[in-house]
Amino acid sequence: MKRYTTIKFIGIFLLISLMTSSCKKWIDPDINISPNSPSDVTVNFLLPSAEAGIGYAVGGDLGYGALIWMQQYAGGGNQPWAYDRYNFTQSDIDNVWKWGMYAAPMMDVYQVIQKATAEGSPHYSGIAKILMAYSLGNMSDLFGNIPYSEAFLGKNDSHFDSQQQIYASINALLTAGIAELGSATSLRSPGADDLIFGGDLDKWIATAWAFKARYALHLSKQLGTTTAYANALTAIQNAMTSNGGDCEIYFGAAANENNPAYQFVQQRPYDIVMGKFFVDTLTSSNDPRLAYFADTTGGGAVGSAPGQADPSASLPGPYYTSANSPVVFISYVEIKFIEAEAKFLTDKPGSAAAFNEAVKASIAKVTGGAVASWEAIYANETAGSITMNKIMLQKYIALFLQIEVYNDWRRTGIPQLTPAANGVIATIPRRYPYPTSERLYNPNCPSAVLTDRVWWDIP
Repeated sequence: MKRYTTIKFIGIFLLISLMTSSCKKWIDPDINISPNSPSDVTVNFLLPSAEAGIGYAVGGDLGYGALIWMQQYAGGGNQPWAYDRYNFTQSDIDNVWKWGMYAAPMMDVYQVIQKATAEGSPHYSGIAKILMAYSLGNMSDLFGNIPYSEAFLGKNDSHFDSQQQIYASINALLTAGIAELGSATSLRSPGADDLIFGGDLDKWIATAWAFKARYALHLSKQLGTTTAYANALTAIQNAMTSNGGDCEIYFGAAANENNPAYQFVQQRPYDIVMGKFFVDTLTSSNDPRLAYFADTTGGGAVGSAPGQADPSASLPGPYYTSANSPVVFISYVEIKFIEAEAKFLTDKPGSAAAFNEAVKASIAKVTGGAVASWEAIYANETAGSITMNKIMLQKYIALFLQIEVYNDWRRTGIPQLTPAANGVIATIPRRYPYPTSERLYNPNCPSAVLTDRVWWDIP
């Protein structure tokens, strides 16, 4: 019986072996490879994903806290109302830190840099380095010390680079990006897959110089006004020279392509409304941009004071919260305001002219043309009438819904904002908290509270 069982087992084994051998001869080994799950993704597919992802985060969850604290927006309900009272916790920022920035678009950018460098496509790696610099700038300006040198190595305990190190990395990335975009040869060069400039390398180079000016400006307290402003003025000589060079990403009308602010307003109406200080400032000067920035249906606009959740407050307007509205990374308008500030504080001529051009460019960009009667009053400064307060207040308006407004306020204290009377802390926060995932799982995560200052934000 035992011998029969053994022979039977061997027979079955040989039959299976024969069938397996036969299968190898007639079954295509590629039959189970899905064309929808590629084993590798090339740089021309990674770049648009990275650009759209960064735009979606910066124009959405990453900026809401800062924009509410700057009283451009106000909380009308739910989490935004909590933000308006400075109840902003590590869980509020966790998803955008993890999935909105690091694990998705920033990882895509990192992969573009690695792949493009390896294959000899400096035009792609150059753009990616500029995008990485911009991403690091946003994250570091909000959080201070952040992971970078070990951020994309798959480690749970990534080192947190100091903000000083991050700023050095930003400058190095921008310098390298400029050089690589100027390369005469590149295996691949971007075209329509570049959602921002359609492969226009000159515009990317000008954008890199614009970022150099922005980040030089941030260091005015660390390096001193002479050095920081000299660096900014040098950089802007190579930056964009008109609104047509603005670095911004436009979203689409299709449901899966909508602008992030539009999606928020549509899906959570009245959770975010217009801020009282911002609306009142524009109303007091009859600013022609108000009808674009705020919903003025029925005439005029109403803003909600910090922490008050005013049910009569207006919704944001169509310019930045339509389905296909842009998210601005950096603009010609900002460059002219940087020039106005730098020249004003270093006693160089031309501050008033730069200011007037900045305001006029903002009006033209938002409304579609000049508004001569208004500009004759508010964009007609002279060397004797220009002031720092005028420069920063108009920049605050022109850079509506851009995180840079928060950076400017921390640098200059302009505009003067009154904190929420019912806030959980007595002052407007000066930074974001670190997210839950880093606090729980990364032993290198620093400790920080909302009232702490980032490295460049010296009292």
